[in-house]
Amino acid sequence: MSASQPIRPPIRAIIFDLDGTLVDTFEMIVGAFNAAISPITGKTYSDAEVISRFGIPDSQMLRRELSSYPNDVADRAVEVYHAYYAQNHAAVSLFPGIGELLSELKRRGVPMGVMTGKGIRSARITLAALGLADTFGAVVTGEDVSKQKPEPDGPLEAARQLGIAPRECAFVGDSPADVGAGKAAGMLTVVAGWHPVYLEEVRKLGPDVWARQPRDVLRLID
Repeated sequence: MSASQPIRPPIRAIIFDLDGTLVDTFEMIVGAFNAAISPITGKTYSDAEVISRFGIPDSQMLRRELSSYPNDVADRAVEVYHAYYAQNHAAVSLFPGIGELLSELKRRGVPMGVMTGKGIRSARITLAALGLADTFGAVVTGEDVSKQKPEPDGPLEAARQLGIAPRECAFVGDSPADVGAGKAAGMLTVVAGWHPVYLEEVRKLGPDVWARQPRDVLRLID
């Protein structure tokens, strides 16, 4: 290590992205989007088309798509989206190894947080449906911050809620926005390499750690 590189303090807390990192929800989100939007626009959206619209809370994403329609049309679409989301969560699961990772971090007393770009309502549905409602000491959504990832506001707010300095936190995520936000927040950036959607894009950003499977995250605190 060169003299110009600061020595990073030990990692004391782990902050996770939610969709695509802890939970395999992309297929359901695409289904919910189409259930809400397709009857209005007459178009069925592909996985890639819906994923390309990620980055803002779900309700805002829907309203942006329907910006040329009356507000009450968008209001109904938002309700349809969340109804589909709640009714179809039985088909959603944690990625293999995530449950064991979270249990081990909890056993070791490691503070954990979630920072997701999705809205409060859908985040609560996911966390409750998967038994994670009481797992995290901080839950920050895209509706809790004024600037979305890759800006650092979300990860920094999660660190603040946990009471841990950002440089003592690792931010684990699957997308370029996650890596960018973690870097901007001064956190150790960890790629959730078990989710393949963005792998080539995040590789170009030079994340600090490449976790091929969830248990690799434990090495950060060993």
